[in-house]
Amino acid sequence: MNEHLPLMVSDILSRKHFEEAAIIAGEEGLERIVKWVHVVEVTNIRNLLNGDELILSTGVAWKGNEDLFVSILNQLIEIHAAGLCIEMGTYLSEIPAEAIRIANQHRFPLVIFQKEVPFVEITQDIHTMIIHNQYRKISDLRNLFMEEKKRAEEYEWLQDWLEGEHSLDSIQDYLHRHSIKPKSSEAVVFLAKVHSFTEKLNQDVSYIKLLFQSVFEQNGFAILSIEKRNELIFILLNNRANKNVKERFRKAIETIRDSEFLKKKSTSKLLMAAGKFVERLTDIHKSCQTAKETMRIQQEMAKETTYFYEDLHLYRLISQMSRHMDLQELVMEYLQPVIHYDQKYNSKLLETLKVYLECNGQKQETANKLFIVRQTLYHRLQKLENLLGKDFMNHEKRVAYEFMLLVKDYLSPHLMENKKQWIE
Repeated sequence: MNEHLPLMVSDILSRKHFEEAAIIAGEEGLERIVKWVHVVEVTNIRNLLNGDELILSTGVAWKGNEDLFVSILNQLIEIHAAGLCIEMGTYLSEIPAEAIRIANQHRFPLVIFQKEVPFVEITQDIHTMIIHNQYRKISDLRNLFMEEKKRAEEYEWLQDWLEGEHSLDSIQDYLHRHSIKPKSSEAVVFLAKVHSFTEKLNQDVSYIKLLFQSVFEQNGFAILSIEKRNELIFILLNNRANKNVKERFRKAIETIRDSEFLKKKSTSKLLMAAGKFVERLTDIHKSCQTAKETMRIQQEMAKETTYFYEDLHLYRLISQMSRHMDLQELVMEYLQPVIHYDQKYNSKLLETLKVYLECNGQKQETANKLFIVRQTLYHRLQKLENLLGKDFMNHEKRVAYEFMLLVKDYLSPHLMENKKQWIE
């Protein structure tokens, strides 16, 4: 018997008092649940039972009366008794064929003892089993509750740490209790957000969590984590004496990104974002805030950008500006003529402007990157001069256009929603 599952008729039949018992009907009902055992020697039993009881009887109440036996059997079936065990020999010598037929029809176990058995000992044995089983369930529930409570306390403590609410002594005490001894106070917060395309979200999150933990540990980090349905928050502590912590972190992210699971087996889209490295454990909240900012910038932009806050550079500034001013209007002020022209003539002037600026005005390099001949480039540059002015490559205007192109990249999802504005 599995001690964590309800007691069934089949479990009862394995006890010592049933060693010589035989099931003569209803064998398909051996998985019926047994919640209690009663000895019944009366004919009207509907009001005596609650269901799921295993009945023991000598048959004295229906001795010699087949119809009465069938009536009692039907009553037991109607009230969902678990089964009927009958002692043969004292009052009964055979079981009517009709009773066997009904028991088989309703998958109601009918068991016989070939000789006299101690009903008192049977009830004591089975009731002890039931009580112990219930006690184990209560104990399991209590342990589960305590485990959930412990996890909730861990979650709350880590959440408070991420919000900057713990002192250094408190943090060090927590790490000591969890046998975590980082080699330095360098730390970083890393976020992973999972968007599942199937119903296997929990499975994907679990696999991804294990993948991250394994890779981070291999690259010399001690790990603490919080799971919020589809989001994983990792606190990574440097666990090696050497100082190339950022290099190891980047290597770990590349390993995760190129892993077989994420390439082929994952049914999810995964967003990853790292905050800035901090040198004090009490500053972990700063890394968490910047990791969230990195994630927000990634979600705002149409194209994939860096995972690392420290590599966002001007996008960090753009993100801050977007909270206080209408960047779309600012972009329109600078780039609308070019975008308008591209929309009207299906040309590629905006792409040309971007590559030309990236190549520092080097025409041959620009033509090569655009896969066009120099004559075509000259034609496009002339169009850009007509739209933006001949001085668009002068230092200040050039910097402004480069910045506006970055802002447009950042705003692209919103600009697409308002595409008509560029054409009007």
